[in-house]
Amino acid sequence: MTEKTTLTQLQPLYRYLRQQAENKKFLKYLEIGATFSLIAVFLFFAIMPTASAISNLIGDINSKELNIKNMKSKINSILQAQQTYAQAQEKYSVLESSFPSTQKFYQSASNFSGASKQSSISLSQLKFNLNNDESSNSVGRSFNISVVGNGQYTSALEFIKKIIDSRRLISINSIQINQPNTQDTETKVPPGTVNLNMSSDLFFSPISNE
Repeated sequence: MTEKTTLTQLQPLYRYLRQQAENKKFLKYLEIGATFSLIAVFLFFAIMPTASAISNLIGDINSKELNIKNMKSKINSILQAQQTYAQAQEKYSVLESSFPSTQKFYQSASNFSGASKQSSISLSQLKFNLNNDESSNSVGRSFNISVVGNGQYTSALEFIKKIIDSRRLISINSIQINQPNTQDTETKVPPGTVNLNMSSDLFFSPISNE
C-alpha cells in the first residue's frame, strides 16, 4: 500500500518533469528555427544586392556582346563595300582610259607622241579636227585626229600597230604611206624613209546628268 501511494505521488512530478523537458525541446527547436530564419533573412538581404549586381552585369555583358556582333557585322559590310568599290574603281579606271567621259585631248596627243617615239617615227604634225566634236553615233561621240610623220617603213607599221593596240577606243579612217619626193627637199633623206599620213576618230562618252 505504501508503494502504490509513493508511485501515485510521483506521477505528477514525472509529468511535470516530462512537460518541462518537452518545453525545453520545443524552445530549442524554436530557437533553432528562429536562428535559421534570421540567417535566411540576413542572407537574403546580403545576397540580394550582389545578385542584382550580377544580374545587371550579365545583362551588360550580353548587351555588349550583341553590340560587338552588330559592330563586326557593320565592319564586315563596310570592308566588303570598300572591296567592291575598289574593284569597281579599278574597272572604271580601265574603262575610263579606253572609253573616257571627256575628250582628253592631251592624253590622246601623249599616246600618239609616245607611240611615235617607241617606233622611231618622227611626227611633223598632229592635228585635232574639232568639227566632229558634237557628232554622235551608235558608239558614242568622237573627234578626229590626224598625224603626219616619216620614218622607216617597218617603223611606220609598228607605229600603226601601237595605235591600234592602245587601250583608247579608236577608228582609223585612212592610212597613206608613200615615198618622199627628194626633189622637193634640200635635206638628204635616209634610204627606206617613207611618209606617213593617218586620220583617226577617237571616241568618248559624256556622262549624262539626266
